[in-house]
Amino acid sequence: MPQADDHSFFDSRTGAHGRCPYRPQPTLERFFELLIAGDRVGSRDFLREFLGDGRDSIEALTRFVWPACAMIDSLSRKDQISAVHEQCALLLLGQVTQRLEPGLEKHPARCRTVLVTSGRTRSEELAAEVFAGICEADGFDVVLLGGGVEWDDLYAYVGQRCPDFVVSFAAAGADAPKIRRLIDTLRTHNPVPGLRIGVGGGVFERVPGLADEIGAHFSGDSPFEMLDALRTDADSLRAVPRNIPRSKAA
Repeated sequence: MPQADDHSFFDSRTGAHGRCPYRPQPTLERFFELLIAGDRVGSRDFLREFLGDGRDSIEALTRFVWPACAMIDSLSRKDQISAVHEQCALLLLGQVTQRLEPGLEKHPARCRTVLVTSGRTRSEELAAEVFAGICEADGFDVVLLGGGVEWDDLYAYVGQRCPDFVVSFAAAGADAPKIRRLIDTLRTHNPVPGLRIGVGGGVFERVPGLADEIGAHFSGDSPFEMLDALRTDADSLRAVPRNIPRSKAA
């Protein structure tokens, strides 16, 4: 009699016993190998099988996509991964992130707008992209700018768009002074009364207390921690009806 753990099956049509092909458990190490090899099909199939076993998109992001991004960023800073492998892996992660987003559970609209920026590296932009996806699914209205906007242009756009929150992910130490200047400028000129600013990832993860030092209202080391911090900050604010101009309602 076949044992329950030997991957066997019983064919009811023929009455014959056989063996099921063995499927190894999905691991971060295997996913990472597929990414740095530039294996587009293998990476997609890996996540498709993972989701096919009853898991959801948020679990795929937390167990594989974000940890893989963090691994690549760490190896890159230590010069332990080639530029080719890094580029292949990060591009693939961006593609699978976009494929996973439609599967995220949608929550009721919060009627709050979040402007999401990042540093210019692909890993920073990927952090912003993961955050934008889960933030949007959580009910926030999201504008994703990534890392291609200069700080002066970003300041002008904040004044035009009047978001409730600005969230920035930055890995490079050189980004911190720029974000500090942006925060100081926003506070001095106050183009959007009540605007809240969150920073995270990279240098803010490596230097505890830096987020508070530059004047951010909240922070998070990962996109998921950032969303938790954003929720907490949003829930603490007085609700402002959308049909009242922010400058008068604050």
